[in-house]
Amino acid sequence: MKIAIAGSEIIDRGHAYVPQMRALVGNNLIASPGARAVIRRRSGAEEVLLHRRRDFGVWAMTAGSPLIGESILDCLRREVFEETDLRVAAWRCFGFSSDPVREIVRYPNGDVLHCYSLLFEVELEDEALGGVDMSRIAAETTALRWFALNDLPEMIDNHRWSLDSHIGFLSDGVFRVS
Repeated sequence: MKIAIAGSEIIDRGHAYVPQMRALVGNNLIASPGARAVIRRRSGAEEVLLHRRRDFGVWAMTAGSPLIGESILDCLRREVFEETDLRVAAWRCFGFSSDPVREIVRYPNGDVLHCYSLLFEVELEDEALGGVDMSRIAAETTALRWFALNDLPEMIDNHRWSLDSHIGFLSDGVFRVS
């Protein structure tokens, strides 16, 4: 499907926005909307599923930017599947993060991105990691693991803030915005 941008340019729906912008601006700062997922066990156990990112080499939440023409919920479902090989069963939104102090990130390749992320709590259809095809997700993920909330590994700073915000949301029900 083709969609119009600014009334004149026509682009194909489903293409990735960030790589298109990178082709125009190189490593310079770009702003990007996104979805970030705290994946929790359905059983209520105080554990979250994290993946070790190939680019940063540390643990992170599942997150990413929508494709052109994609809704934020479709982005959430796609990113969870792309980074974990698992499917979303249920979700609820608990916050929004855009504070430039935390959300302007320099990637190991030099790219700079200002993330504007809607934060979601997610439950999966199937929590078993034994059936995950690691070769399918290897482009972004080197490992998947459930972590207790009181024993989290080193994480990307803005993802750690998002996880801490989720813990606060669980205790008081207040939507977090930064």
